Amino acid sequence: MDRANVAFIHASPAAIAPLVNYYAQAEPGWTVFNLLDDGIMRQFKAGDEAGVESGLLSLIERAATRYHAQAALVTCSATTLDMMQRLERASPIAVVKIDLPMARAAVAAGGAIGLLATFPPTVNSTTGLLKELARRDGRDVSVMPELRAAALEPLLRGDLAAHDAILREGAIALRNAGADLIVLAQVSMAHMRAALEEELGVPVFSSLETSHKAIREALGQGCDSIFSKEQIK
Repeated sequence: MDRANVAFIHASPAAIAPLVNYYAQAEPGWTVFNLLDDGIMRQFKAGDEAGVESGLLSLIERAATRYHAQAALVTCSATTLDMMQRLERASPIAVVKIDLPMARAAVAAGGAIGLLATFPPTVNSTTGLLKELARRDGRDVSVMPELRAAALEPLLRGDLAAHDAILREGAIALRNAGADLIVLAQVSMAHMRAALEEELGVPVFSSLETSHKAIREALGQGCDSIFSKEQIK
């Protein structure tokens, strides 16, 4: 699809620049726009899942009704699979969970999956996602979480060098602990993927390119579920 109107639904401002920059090159014919509610991050931290779900659905509905989006990409990887399935059912447009295609690719590769994250709620949600996909696919994987929460604050103030240095240490720790591959849990880490892969000598997965393919598929399906058995079995 050469032309499309796609909403990026954010709980953190850190996800905006990577996506806007990527799609400006990857899909110059698309109209993309951002809807942000950073209060959702506080709800995640407080464990208010109902509030998170309500806030995300409100943004998706606004994208559809006010801005005529054809699809919405939820960029917060702390969302659970169950929550996303409920959002998809309630949404008037196709909804893509940014890290679902990446998680599927990592599970297909198998082995010991090193999970690098900066936002604490993401550790549990992405670990659960990887394990559930592995169970459904009948694959034997293990998940090795590595939380580097100290990297979040410099990221939000725009200090990418400090953010990247902290995450590089985390990635090295995962590799030294025996990770067969590394999953970058948040799209804000995507710019590090190629350099980490070259340095560590193992596959490194980010959600940027994999979610692009999923959006194109969702646009082709209209409002059909992206959570079909072809995607999560």
